[in-house]
Amino acid sequence: MSANDLELVFTSSALLGTTLLILSGLGVGRRLRIPTRWLRVHLPFLRRDDATATPMLLGFLAMFGIGGLLGAALEQDAFGQLLIAFGFGVAGASTALGIFVALGRAEGRRPTSLRELIGRHAVVTVSIGAGARGTVRLTYDGAVQILPATADVGIARGREVEIVAVHGMAVTVRSLPPP
Repeated sequence: MSANDLELVFTSSALLGTTLLILSGLGVGRRLRIPTRWLRVHLPFLRRDDATATPMLLGFLAMFGIGGLLGAALEQDAFGQLLIAFGFGVAGASTALGIFVALGRAEGRRPTSLRELIGRHAVVTVSIGAGARGTVRLTYDGAVQILPATADVGIARGREVEIVAVHGMAVTVRSLPPP
């Protein structure tokens, strides 16, 4: 590969990677996502592997090109240019990963699914009759939620109950013994 060909590869990589990275950061690149079936990246500490893999790849691509051009400007041979390019590429991918890890932590916990409410305690706010619906107030993860509830037996307002099942947005509860 000649020096001109290598410079063309680095320039194209820098322009394409930087352009796509900027567009994806602005939200324009949502259609440019790389399907996870093409790029299998499992990062257990991140929530959206496909949404993180794309900026990492683009960060690598952009910085690979910039590093290669820097190597050419420093009058390195082809091996030196590739070495600098890969070093910059890894730094670019690592920076993108670091940014997405920080953003993921700033988002906080993922929402609790209703299935995870089984076993939690709630308070009856509207009496539950035998075969009739009432409501319960449930406090979890700093949120208060009022849910329709059913029970096998009638439960009076103000009683503490345990959630035993979830059916859509409604719950089935059982009365807890008094303290």
